[in-house]
Amino acid sequence: MLSAIVAAGTLGTAPSHAQSALTTSYNHFLTGFPLTGTHASVPCTSCHVNGRFKNTPTQCGGCHNSMTAPGEPQSHPRTTDRCESCHLTSTWRDMQFMDHNQATGPCASCHNGKLALGKSDNHIVTAAPCGNCHRNTVSFAGATVPANASVPNAGAAPKTAPPVVAAAPAAAANTARPDKIHAGVIDRCASCHNGVAAPGKPPNHVVTNAPCETCHKSIATFAGALMNHAGLISNCASCHQGGAATGKPANHIITTAPCETCHKSTVAFAGARVDHTGTTGRCAGCHNGTMNEGKSPRHFITVLPCDTCHRTATWTPISYRHASPAYVNHGTGLGCTTCHVSNAQSVLWKFPSFRPGCASCHVDKYRPISHLKYERPTKIYYTIAELRDCTGACHIFADNTQKAILTRRFGVHQAIGGGW
Repeated sequence: MLSAIVAAGTLGTAPSHAQSALTTSYNHFLTGFPLTGTHASVPCTSCHVNGRFKNTPTQCGGCHNSMTAPGEPQSHPRTTDRCESCHLTSTWRDMQFMDHNQATGPCASCHNGKLALGKSDNHIVTAAPCGNCHRNTVSFAGATVPANASVPNAGAAPKTAPPVVAAAPAAAANTARPDKIHAGVIDRCASCHNGVAAPGKPPNHVVTNAPCETCHKSIATFAGALMNHAGLISNCASCHQGGAATGKPANHIITTAPCETCHKSTVAFAGARVDHTGTTGRCAGCHNGTMNEGKSPRHFITVLPCDTCHRTATWTPISYRHASPAYVNHGTGLGCTTCHVSNAQSVLWKFPSFRPGCASCHVDKYRPISHLKYERPTKIYYTIAELRDCTGACHIFADNTQKAILTRRFGVHQAIGGGW
């Protein structure tokens, strides 16, 4: 009170139009409101109107209200009237720092790229208020996408399509609310999850251009995605190779054929119908009586591969050609068990001393009188030892000198002839 009286007496003795903190000896610091910067040169009567000292405002907004003194311009962001929280008394443009606690308007009213730093070029395409994601007024880092991210302004032309979100009430900036990340986002995830704005596909991701939300139904984790195979008709192995997705099991048929050659269902691997065209492994790898039908109990006893006799189109009739030089192919008119009497692969020679000629099996059928050798001086006939190869040549000579050939007989007997 004493200081106010002293001030009143001092101010009353000098011309009011010229008196200021610079021209009076009064120490304004005693009032608890020191006059610094531009305030030091302001006439006393600008604040103390009609010499009144009581109830003089001590907050900037008490005077800087556009009536007593200039207030906020129309371009000023919406804030409280605590000017001193940001501005210095030297000039309005001098600011010690921005106290975001005084901001009452949306962040974008300042952070628009003009008054303050705005969205970067690689920012997520969105018109949601900054405070929806950015919780820190010291740094833009560490933002999290909330539940109510809104769609872009209709007038804006986003560089990429933004996420479509369910309608939700907009929250005021700096308003605390639960961090329900992505709740309501239903479409176009890749507009953010592109590896720049937010994590995108990892290197081992399924090769696809389908939208993320086609398979990923959770907004809390990427795990547990249910692959939607709709429209996929080829190149299954690009995913089903044992890395990105389940591949062939260890006991799978050995084949280079594409998966879709046999597997027609995208729901289950079961029920595949084998197309043998691309099968490269041994038949017995599948036809073993467990995975698929194998040899019957009455099957010919052999260690030869199945495809030696059988064809993939049908098991019967069998088609086998003897490749051994010890056996001349007899054609289809002769049944296997005619020789393989024990139903086994090995056959014992009936007359082993004549092998590998025809006589080793057919010596008991040989008739010498049918095989004349020469007629003079007496008739002589070939022995079986001489004609052990029945399919060879047989000459009838003029006499026992065997120099002149009367008759040449070639190919009289044929293995596939069906008779002698």
